[in-house]
Amino acid sequence: MKKINKYLYGFLLGTMTVGLVACDDFDEINLSPSAAGAESMRPDYLLATSFQKAQQNPNDNERVFVYNWASIARVIGENTFGCAARYSDEYNGCLYSFSSNSISAATNAIKLVDENEAAGNYNEREKKYNNNIRQIARIWRCMVIADFTDCFGPYPLNAFQGVNPTFNSVQEVYDFMLSELKDAQSKLVMDIDISEKESKQDAAFKLNPTKWQKLANSLRLRYAMRLSEVDAAKAKSEFEDAARSALLTDNADLFGFQEYGGWSDWEGVYNRPWDDNVISQSMVNILTGIGGIKTAESYNAITESTADITPYVKPMNYIGLEFKNHYPENTDNPMNYQWLDGVPESVDPRAFVLYNLPNDATANTYSDEAKQTVAEEGNSSYKERGMLDTDGETYTWGKINATLTFNGALSGVRTAWSPTFKFNEVVVNSWNTCSFLSEKYRNNSKARIWFGPWETHFLLAEAAVRGWSAGTDAKTAYEAGVTSSFAYHGLERYASAYLASEVYNRVGTSASFDHTAEPVDFEADYVDGYTKTAGKKMYHYPDASKALYKGHKLNDALSKIITQKYIANTPYGVVEMWNDRRRLGLPFFEVPGAETVLTGSDMDNAKTYDPVTQSCKNGQTWGMFTQRMRYPTSLENADVTEYNHALQLLGGENNMMVPLWWAIK
Repeated sequence: MKKINKYLYGFLLGTMTVGLVACDDFDEINLSPSAAGAESMRPDYLLATSFQKAQQNPNDNERVFVYNWASIARVIGENTFGCAARYSDEYNGCLYSFSSNSISAATNAIKLVDENEAAGNYNEREKKYNNNIRQIARIWRCMVIADFTDCFGPYPLNAFQGVNPTFNSVQEVYDFMLSELKDAQSKLVMDIDISEKESKQDAAFKLNPTKWQKLANSLRLRYAMRLSEVDAAKAKSEFEDAARSALLTDNADLFGFQEYGGWSDWEGVYNRPWDDNVISQSMVNILTGIGGIKTAESYNAITESTADITPYVKPMNYIGLEFKNHYPENTDNPMNYQWLDGVPESVDPRAFVLYNLPNDATANTYSDEAKQTVAEEGNSSYKERGMLDTDGETYTWGKINATLTFNGALSGVRTAWSPTFKFNEVVVNSWNTCSFLSEKYRNNSKARIWFGPWETHFLLAEAAVRGWSAGTDAKTAYEAGVTSSFAYHGLERYASAYLASEVYNRVGTSASFDHTAEPVDFEADYVDGYTKTAGKKMYHYPDASKALYKGHKLNDALSKIITQKYIANTPYGVVEMWNDRRRLGLPFFEVPGAETVLTGSDMDNAKTYDPVTQSCKNGQTWGMFTQRMRYPTSLENADVTEYNHALQLLGGENNMMVPLWWAIK
């Protein structure tokens, strides 16, 4: 066979040259089973390598997971980057690189088993063992391919076959994954004992074939549901077929990889101490109120805090301090202009596990980020900030002490886009005033979750709402998903009361499945931040008729299911959270607030959203939310023909605002 240049071999002829220089080693994607070293000649070692490469080292996870995925999903408030469709070719190259490294290793594991099996190199026990390595590699490879195609779009299905791959459409990739998963799970050998040494090649499931089969079938549900808005017939058929099989529904079967310290691929995805990892206002709106669990009764019990939370608790009809001159007008954030000087009376109890409250160093969620800020500021980590007067220097209205308050970083906060923010120190310096992601998710003590059992339940619930055969009813599956999530966080004691609650969150969704009444705007209490005078005004929930969700409801069954799926997937399931947003427009996100042209954003480059001429208050469009990630320039530089082919299949230019095949249009 004609020798292929090592820099052009791999994911695609030449695609990875630039990305790999920036983010990894060329040699790691160039392992050919016939030319690899002795250690790499074992398929299970290649599988273990594939697992490792997808976890993301600290360089990659900061650039991909935090600045892009978690920002786009509004898990954290790095909100001038991914969620506002700003991009970095280097960052995109990192995603391209570790994805290709992982897929390459898995593909070579499969090929090596095929070759050895054909050559008769295995005894009977080795046949069973290596067959399962092959099937597990096929299942796992689908997960990594899915992340690639859900981020970039078209993907070459014949990659790593020793030939110059050609791109396939997103539709073709999904057809492949659904077929591949069904076949792979059916060929797993169940009657095999795995030794302790062998089990170490799989840090998640220890090569347990039963668990891998369940995962494969739940993935079939995930990928079938992705087609719901573009090919409902195929989505239904594929989903119902998978739903009849064994599924991943037990918390003991959670699929994830333990994070570890040290500079390695196993490093925690959120552990860079200089990243803000501030909660987003979208997340605050979703978590506030829903479930009706009283903060005064839950906060100290959950966080083991010794702080007296009672004086900080605010009634649900109180929306905080109003600073009307310090926030841009062009946003559909229902809490615009408001700064909550306390904690809502009711908050989803998972919020107090996932995030800390400002300046409570006694809580078990208190983040090392705060400790670092102390050292840098020489002051309280949650430094007092204020609203500046028009001279840009005077604190005419004093400063705000953010201790034990619950506010988030607003989407799209850049003084370059909104001159008003030049005078709003409170929002611009959100690392001093808002909640951080909990220390529990930043200190390498957790397993990074790739698939949680709650997702299976929520997928079944959505299918039942659609009238598909799911083997259960929507309410039962929905409540099982919520209960599974609460159990994961050790909060089972709150689940029953939570599921009975009819309290709305700030975007009009309640927890009780049977409670589907739409929210009604109410008269809220507030305090004028300038005069300190108490007043009343109408609180307006998002206008469902203008939201992206085509169901045009805030509290219907699907809104509830996806809202709970979103919360349950926090903070690791960021790509899936983004996928639901693109597929359905759920849960509700506010449009990035801005006053000028979004220079540097693909929303401006692609002309999908211009805050100067287009008011988001007239209705949301897909062009106001990030749709994909750009292919790195290394692809175009290495093979312009295949680059153009990929864009032809994508149906648009290489920017972040081209909807994928399955996304809402």
